[in-house]
Amino acid sequence: MASFTRQNDNSRTDDNENPGLKESYKKLSNEHEKLKKQLEEQINLNIKKDNIIQELERKNTELKEEASKYQSALGAATNLQLSDSDANNPVALKNDVLRLQDLLEDYITTCKGNVEININEMQKLLKRYNSDSVITKDQKPLIKALLQRHVIEEIFEYGGKYFDFNNLQIYNKYGSGTETYLYNRTCALLRLAEVIAEKRDGVDDITSVLPIRLRQEVFAALGNRGFNRIIAKTGTTYPHEFINGYQDILNREIGKYRKLKDPEKKREIEDMAGEIIRKVVTLFWFRLGVQEPIAEYIWFDYNDNINPSYMEGKWEIDEIDDIVVDICYFPLIAQNFDDKSKCQIYTPARILHKTKQTC
Repeated sequence: MASFTRQNDNSRTDDNENPGLKESYKKLSNEHEKLKKQLEEQINLNIKKDNIIQELERKNTELKEEASKYQSALGAATNLQLSDSDANNPVALKNDVLRLQDLLEDYITTCKGNVEININEMQKLLKRYNSDSVITKDQKPLIKALLQRHVIEEIFEYGGKYFDFNNLQIYNKYGSGTETYLYNRTCALLRLAEVIAEKRDGVDDITSVLPIRLRQEVFAALGNRGFNRIIAKTGTTYPHEFINGYQDILNREIGKYRKLKDPEKKREIEDMAGEIIRKVVTLFWFRLGVQEPIAEYIWFDYNDNINPSYMEGKWEIDEIDDIVVDICYFPLIAQNFDDKSKCQIYTPARILHKTKQTC
């Protein structure tokens, strides 16, 4: 009987404790669900925040890329240096000057063989440059140098007339007059751009370089295509009126001093005149203006001292002190020539010398 009674007591104890355990379990289960729900909400909130962060990072990246593009564009707009691939960079300009010099020599010819030289006219021409040298038929270097100088001076005169805005009515405004119209309008715009940069309050990169960039871009275009053959509506091309007209004038002018007796050779040489005119005008009016600072050309005068640093000719080093300029037949091309610390020589002046006169 005692054993039976203990079993019944144990059974009653388990029955009495079950309600408490169930209640605890229920509470813990509810708490678990509550925490689980909170965790899920927090996870969802974190996901949303992560998405927002990713979107902000994406937009930030886009803004950085856009800013980089603007910065790159600003850098390109304010960078005044000409790239190595630019047809107007200093190396390309130097090479084009050298090619023009070679072309001038070919056009003048060696003045030997079937070439008749008018000595009297040559002597008169030399006097324009104050030289007191006496020309003879044997002085071929002096004859060639003098004629090359005369060709350049003549083309300068042609260009001066063409770019005189008062002469625009001679040419169709948007035909053969396009170059003079664009050149003169650009010069006017440059003056206005300089006023905005210098006389209006403010600090920014674009405005300060506007006159330079405007000059460089327009003059580069004129240097590249100015006076090229004109495209007709039919698609065919024909010579620029300025080139075509002055080519004949130049040939007649140089023909007064040296006459080519061989008709075939004469045609070959005279056909070069148009290209020489185009190259001289585009070089001295446009190509030099693309450089920053603007490159300049300098003629040296009769009796100037020889300086091999910016002159070239056929002389010996030990005779430099005893010779002077007789005629400069191609000018020095340089930047900042008067500032020796900044001076950059593109091509030296071509000089024919003479012995210095002693008293």
